[in-house]
Amino acid sequence: MTEAGKTISSGNAALLASIFLPLYAIYCMEQVYFVYGNVLRDYGFPPQDIGWLLGSYFVTIMLSRPVASWMLENLGTSRTMAVASAAGFIGCSMLLVFRGLYPLLAGRILSGVSFGVFTTGIFSYQASAVTEKMRGASFAITVSGGMLPMATVTPLGEWLLINSHERIYLTIGPAACVICYFLGKRLGARKIASGEQPEAWGGYRDLISFRPYLALVITATIVSLVDAATVSMSLLASERQLVASYFLASSSVAAVIFRLCCAGVLNRLPRSACLAPCGILMGCSLLAIAMAPSNTSFLIFGAAFGIGIGAAFPIFLAATSDVLPPSLRPKGTACALFLYDFGWFVTPLLVGYATPVFGIAWTFRFLALAALLALGSLTALYWAPSYLKGRRVGA
Repeated sequence: MTEAGKTISSGNAALLASIFLPLYAIYCMEQVYFVYGNVLRDYGFPPQDIGWLLGSYFVTIMLSRPVASWMLENLGTSRTMAVASAAGFIGCSMLLVFRGLYPLLAGRILSGVSFGVFTTGIFSYQASAVTEKMRGASFAITVSGGMLPMATVTPLGEWLLINSHERIYLTIGPAACVICYFLGKRLGARKIASGEQPEAWGGYRDLISFRPYLALVITATIVSLVDAATVSMSLLASERQLVASYFLASSSVAAVIFRLCCAGVLNRLPRSACLAPCGILMGCSLLAIAMAPSNTSFLIFGAAFGIGIGAAFPIFLAATSDVLPPSLRPKGTACALFLYDFGWFVTPLLVGYATPVFGIAWTFRFLALAALLALGSLTALYWAPSYLKGRRVGA
């Protein structure tokens, strides 16, 4: 039996399933658009406009995180999920109906609000619904739902576009939002773990006083810059006449396998100190992918990238909950995701503006090298000394 199987059999399988399924659905809505850049190029948009249309979604996610924490504290989980799903349905429907720059921009913004609020709600709910000793494994299992769409919905979307079924491709997003509506509303019916529901919510001034939390979110922001390169992978593949799904599916499958086989390990690691090394593995993989000559290379280095993000994202989410008291978790989760989303806004814009000057391959190389330098410095100057001194931050 895998680590995940042991965890499910000893914990609450129904609770994990109630989190996993809506998470999978909302990530289907997001990741089906990982090949949306090809649609925009066929519409005749220049690289800069494509960068804004792709990046606007992620900046909206980022800006919606504080709003999500307010909604969760004042509206509750069920109503927050319902509003988020409705916004996503409207936004994705606009991408189906319109072809102009501004209507498509509005559609991307609305779908970004949906994803930002919905995922903040799920992760904040899970942080309080699962006990600390099971938190690492539970996040490893549930966030696998965020990787599976790259092995299912994204390749399906690319196949539909290759075979000229653009309209069918564009209906996947709205359909996923309908599923999110019904699954998300049910989360609020479940009880929070004993002792995890605070009597009063903390403030942002309390939040920024936690030094390990600040170091964690800075590290996560750099990791997100590398992670966000996946949204532009179809452009790199297209330039070389390769298939982006070899990378996307490979990384997704590798991440899911790692999370299911090694879920229990994340309960025992010094989680915060492990985040930067995971990002370094991702950066090395991205650098190799930028020089990859074949689909086989996409497959191999995509798997390495997938192992990195397979560990990094659940570590990030669990460590965020570890270092904060229950009264700060909605705000702390929202702010951590806000900064993680920063990379998903910056990277598409960087690719859009740098590609005409340096080319897509060199843009990826510069991004990978800069991230490796930053993460290596953080490891040497903060995380390694903290660990060696016995400060098992976030574990």
